[in-house]
Amino acid sequence: MASKRHNQAIAEAVEEVPLAGGLLGDEHLTVLLVGIGLRLNRGAAEYYRAKWDLSMIEWRVLLVLHRTTSLNVGELSNAADLDKAAVSRGLALLEERKLVQIEQTRTRGRAAIAQLTAEGSKLCAKLLRVSHDRHERLFTEFSKTERDVLGKLLRRFARTLDHADWNR
Repeated sequence: MASKRHNQAIAEAVEEVPLAGGLLGDEHLTVLLVGIGLRLNRGAAEYYRAKWDLSMIEWRVLLVLHRTTSLNVGELSNAADLDKAAVSRGLALLEERKLVQIEQTRTRGRAAIAQLTAEGSKLCAKLLRVSHDRHERLFTEFSKTERDVLGKLLRRFARTLDHADWNR
């Protein structure tokens, strides 16, 4: 009888609140975080592809380059938290669109150095405004203090992943 009431309570809770992370999101924070991340990425990817013809990788590469003068693929990969191969593919597409220029250099190894073009800088200025507006709308239900606390907690959690023991 207790399990029947328990199942009924779960069913009622599911009806009341849309599932975030599916049924496992309530029991496993990692499932909840992954679900949230996927939903955020999917929504942003659809928007930036439709409005700006950019993938999320290209978007991240552009915005990282906007904050720096120039980076090689390895540095850019680290700064954008992306795979080097994905960064290379993204750079090639951005170079075709004349949003970045890539220069081969010997002064920093035999690295390809990427930097924004004037057109890329103009696009980044627009992307930053849009990105900040989307961010503000996303967090309208949170106070400034809640945003700060959430950011601190997520950054701390991200740092623990650097030392995670995935073998156990």
